[in-house]
Amino acid sequence: MIYMPFGLPFSEAGPAMGIAKISRPRRAASTVRYLLRPLDHAGRERGQVAVVGSTIGKRPDTAIKFLGEVAKLRPRLKRHLYHVSISVSLNDRELSRTEWAAIGRAWCEGMQIENYMIVLHDAHIHIIGSRIRLDGTAVSDTFDYRRSELLLRKIETQFGLAPTPSSHVVDKARQLTHQRARSLKELHAVRRDGISHKDLIRTSIDEALAKTPDEAQLRTVLAEAGIDMMIEQAADGTTYVHFWFRGRQYGQRSLGQGYSLTNLAKKGLQLSGPQGAFAHVPRPPWAIDQGPESKELRLAGNHEEAVRRVREFGREAHQAIERYRARNITKNAPPGPDDGSGPEPDDEFPDVT
Repeated sequence: MIYMPFGLPFSEAGPAMGIAKISRPRRAASTVRYLLRPLDHAGRERGQVAVVGSTIGKRPDTAIKFLGEVAKLRPRLKRHLYHVSISVSLNDRELSRTEWAAIGRAWCEGMQIENYMIVLHDAHIHIIGSRIRLDGTAVSDTFDYRRSELLLRKIETQFGLAPTPSSHVVDKARQLTHQRARSLKELHAVRRDGISHKDLIRTSIDEALAKTPDEAQLRTVLAEAGIDMMIEQAADGTTYVHFWFRGRQYGQRSLGQGYSLTNLAKKGLQLSGPQGAFAHVPRPPWAIDQGPESKELRLAGNHEEAVRRVREFGREAHQAIERYRARNITKNAPPGPDDGSGPEPDDEFPDVT
């Protein structure tokens, strides 16, 4: 298979086993029925559809009911389902149904999932399973992408399959060049327009960074392409970068780890001056203090009283803004005969629109 588990670019993918995607569907019914129907999402007929392993029944109604009953053991755990796809390269040896079933069971056992169904489609399998066990405990999903990938490397060895190069999740050296894989929406955009917005942003950053590694110059070059670059500082002191294009924000999660501020700096970006200064702007004069009664109100759950308080806050906010505007107009008015005011201070707040 071409390995694109967590956003690897197509050209860097390795030809062997891998997880195409780990998703967490909200409802079991639609996923189970989709996996067992004879047509795929594009309306193409599937070569084969076979349940090769299951602990929740092989009929769709039985599996859906089973997963529904399991969910009742942990009603507060909303995202308990896993939908996983595992493939092998077309150049690798052909696997029998028994081997596919064994691979699916090995993955489920390694991830500690005991309630699952394994469905074989041509040269890959799908697994729909629940994190909830029959004793009511739930499997931890902490670092599940990393654990899954390490598990697959063991399965490759166990079944004598060609090894796959590790992704950026396991191999930290690949984070520098990591790009998030295209979504279906992006693939349609590429077919229609030849390029997606994310591809355009990544290409613009790479080309600009190769020519102008200085931050100020990089901003200028990107701005000419219609891309705004912003560097911010979070409350915990972490500095990060995101890009705006046609009214939408793109960061390292949407573009890939290779476009985090740390990795851009490793590629040569020379940062200039303190970052994220606007994160420390003083509190504006129209900000309203909410007393302890607001917390009590939220705890009480009184909807009508909450609406009344919100409206009061809104009126107070408008009054505070009007008072600030009036003061600002007075300060900037031409000095009268008795007015001894000097020049305006440089740290004056901007007018509110």
